[in-house]
Amino acid sequence: MAQLDPRLMGTFRCRMMNPLYFNKVCRILYAQRLEDLNCHRGCCSLVDQLSDCMGVSVSAAERDNAVQWLMGCGVDPQNSYHRRRMWNMVWGR
Repeated sequence: MAQLDPRLMGTFRCRMMNPLYFNKVCRILYAQRLEDLNCHRGCCSLVDQLSDCMGVSVSAAERDNAVQWLMGCGVDPQNSYHRRRMWNMVWGR
């Protein structure tokens, strides 16, 4: 399984503490489905949406790595247990 870039995850976590970003990210994440996150195109779309929302530039290599990591997580944003697991990943628990 791919490892997420610590710089990107640190930036993501810092920006998530801002309520403006937090609400936007929640809307983006909760709009996803398991089927979206099981395919490369769906994961690429999510990574692009999150980077645009937070104003963070992501290189092609970082994007591909994030997509591989995300596909390996197997998280279904529509499942409440998986949502808890997803937030634990975001906050590093």
